Amino acid sequence: MRWLSEMGRRLRMLYRREQFDRDLQDEMRLHLELRQQEHVDRSLPAEDALGAARRKFGNATLLREVSSDAWGWSWLDQLAQDLRYGARGMLRTPAFTAVAVIALALGIGASTAIFSVVNAVLLRPLAYKDSDRLVTILHQGSDPVAAANYIDWRDQSRSFETMSAAQYWSPNLTGSDPPEHLYGLQLAQSLMPMLGVEPLLGRLFVAGEDQKGAEHEVVLSYRLWQRRFAGDRNVLGKAVTLNGEAYTVVGVMPREFKFAPFWATRAELWVPLAFGEGIHNRGGNSLRVFARLKPGVTLKQARAEMATITARLERQYPGTNRDVVVTPLRENVVGKIETPLLVLLGAVGFVLLIACANVAHMLLARAAARQREIAVRVALGARRGRMIRQFLAESLLLAAMGAAGGFLLALGGTRALVVLSPANIPRVETVTVDARIILFMLGVTVLTSVAFGLAPAMQASAVNLTGALKEGGRGGSDGIRRNRLRSFLVASEFALALMLLIGAGLMIRSFLALEAIDPGFNPHNVLSMVVSVAGSKEAESNRRGIFYQQLLDRVRTLRGVESVGGINHLPLAGDIWGWSFTIEGRPKPRPGEFPLAVYRIATPGYFQTMRLPLVRGRDIAATDNASAQGVAIINERAAASYWPGEDPIGKRITFDGDKSNPVWLTVIGVAKNAKQSDWAAPPYPEVYQSALQNRDFLGDAGSHIAYITLVVRTAGDPGALASAVKNTVWSLDRNLPISEVLTMDAVVADANAQPRFEMLLLAVFAAVALALAAVGIYGVMSYSVSRRTHEIGIRLSLGAGRADVLRLVVRQGMALALGGSIAGMVGALLLSRLMTDMLYGVRPTDPFIFAGVAMVLGLVALVATYVPARRATRIDPMVALRYE
Repeated sequence: MRWLSEMGRRLRMLYRREQFDRDLQDEMRLHLELRQQEHVDRSLPAEDALGAARRKFGNATLLREVSSDAWGWSWLDQLAQDLRYGARGMLRTPAFTAVAVIALALGIGASTAIFSVVNAVLLRPLAYKDSDRLVTILHQGSDPVAAANYIDWRDQSRSFETMSAAQYWSPNLTGSDPPEHLYGLQLAQSLMPMLGVEPLLGRLFVAGEDQKGAEHEVVLSYRLWQRRFAGDRNVLGKAVTLNGEAYTVVGVMPREFKFAPFWATRAELWVPLAFGEGIHNRGGNSLRVFARLKPGVTLKQARAEMATITARLERQYPGTNRDVVVTPLRENVVGKIETPLLVLLGAVGFVLLIACANVAHMLLARAAARQREIAVRVALGARRGRMIRQFLAESLLLAAMGAAGGFLLALGGTRALVVLSPANIPRVETVTVDARIILFMLGVTVLTSVAFGLAPAMQASAVNLTGALKEGGRGGSDGIRRNRLRSFLVASEFALALMLLIGAGLMIRSFLALEAIDPGFNPHNVLSMVVSVAGSKEAESNRRGIFYQQLLDRVRTLRGVESVGGINHLPLAGDIWGWSFTIEGRPKPRPGEFPLAVYRIATPGYFQTMRLPLVRGRDIAATDNASAQGVAIINERAAASYWPGEDPIGKRITFDGDKSNPVWLTVIGVAKNAKQSDWAAPPYPEVYQSALQNRDFLGDAGSHIAYITLVVRTAGDPGALASAVKNTVWSLDRNLPISEVLTMDAVVADANAQPRFEMLLLAVFAAVALALAAVGIYGVMSYSVSRRTHEIGIRLSLGAGRADVLRLVVRQGMALALGGSIAGMVGALLLSRLMTDMLYGVRPTDPFIFAGVAMVLGLVALVATYVPARRATRIDPMVALRYE
């Protein structure tokens, strides 16, 4: 029967608790009514006033706060009670609740969305086994390596568990409709096992499959398997035709697998890398080298060993092993995106802090209006700690409501970030709202509830009991400490907003400077596409040149086409080949010190189509063919670098190096500098050879240039002609794949995609911060005016003019804005230096940006202050003197 007795006891406790609630509410309500109706003498001390109230209403119960321990209430019971009480209060003030929740939702939602990107890109480990031990070994940390050097490094090093290599490959998939130009990699047999990723179907490459003649196996990506083979699980063992040769499918990788994550990121298939005779080549740099550190070996030790090996090889083979850098794979993946993402995370953190400050001074104002309620509760026995818990519970409820709205904003914001993000942000496709993001948001919610709730709770609970109960509610100034805290919060909002606005201003000015860069050519009304002949009958040496000429001639006759040309690699969107050359009549340079240039192969009509002007000399002509003397056009940078103070026209160069019978090219023109791979970087020296004279381009033995990039200038929208140009290609050969169909305007826009993305986000965050700061100062000044109504009435009745009142209120608001702006200037001077790598053409301490932002913020503060100040001048002195 004990359990029945225990149940009865708990039921009695619940009943008495409910009775306590009712008694407490009645006592507080009637006591306040009694005082307001002056049934209790206002001159009585607080204790006597309380006694009079109790005699009036009978011996009511003490506050539940005093006896909660005696009744065995748990902290969860108290929290539930506090949350219910807070919810009722919020329902009574819907406007206050809506503004606070919206501000918090903006801050929490934006923070969560940006953190989801930071989590996916920076925090989440790479999807390989023990990825922290994976490194790259490259020239200057990013440039490719020759096969012979890779073999020596692999055989002589002892710091690495495995060392392997990969080479870019872009074959044509034919034999099924439509033909497709794919992106892939040729891998050394040890590379896939080194990553520790098992295939979804089949197997990886085995020993011996990287030998010449035995390398015709292929592993497919999950995406290619689904797109071209409809997810057929019987695909293993099937033959596919790549560049006209049969390859056997031996495996399919998992959906999430991607390699390499920083280079050739569009790779959809992998085949064995067979070096053949190239294994002795120290001049053709085409490999990316990857390695796994042995357990216990540090990066410093590996670098020291590689420095020793490369120094020895450099002495043995001069000019082949300079500037070799061992870099963690993650560092190559993250690249230059780490700093911008951290800056954006810091910026959105500022927005959240501003939102918290906004809600904090709203709660301060609300607490001031509840002084008498708090005083009565304290007089009835509530302890200060209990009152602080009550206020913090209300803050937690507000933060939870803001988090609910923020979660919805984060979902939409995350999707928008993935869609708007530039292609060079790695792993952006893995961005999602997962368990870690949910935990982050919960943590932010708790921290924000404490951040904006603690100060108001401390201030409100430190009530002057006698003064609060004696005061009849007459409007007057708040306590000095409360005013100081509220002023500090508003000033801090302005400081944070100013720092964000300066960051956004620097990014906007930097982006405008980037937009003003001259690409060297006219990108408007130009269409480009890559036509590959690899593996087709058009790739034969006796047909390739004829095919290219026929293609150019037919496209030229299309309606709306003004001119057409071709090149091996498109500027900004194409590959960059850096080749060394020799200048006739000059001493032979030492190994590693040959002149270098970006190597292009252009057809007649290319310069005209791109409107890339020649500053000297002549264009490539149709007569510059295989039977004529070799010709080349250089850019201004090459002329200034290799023929300073000379006229380069008529000078001769060769790319054949040590060959006994080199092909000499005569410089016939100097072209304007054109942007190459990096929009913001200065151009490299560049050489354009006539395509009609290039043996690789025309399909000689060993040719590796089995494609042409068409450029077509149109009279109208270039995109409207894309179908007609593709049909023209297929009218010559239906089996030729066409890829990279782009307008040059899109290419230029993509070159600025990352700074545009960063500028857009910072501008949005700054605009939100500015709006919140304006709302903050407006709210504080409006509240100040309402609390000073009585004072203002006295001033007006004693002869103060309305202009004097206007100046008084505006001066108070502008003082807050000025103090915050000064602090923000100091913070911006310190923090803007972190943006140095993100800026172009502007210093991080640019005085015009600082002055302009200060003026904008000052104007916003003036408007936000003027509105309540104007309202103060319309106060009727007679009404104000009677105001309570």
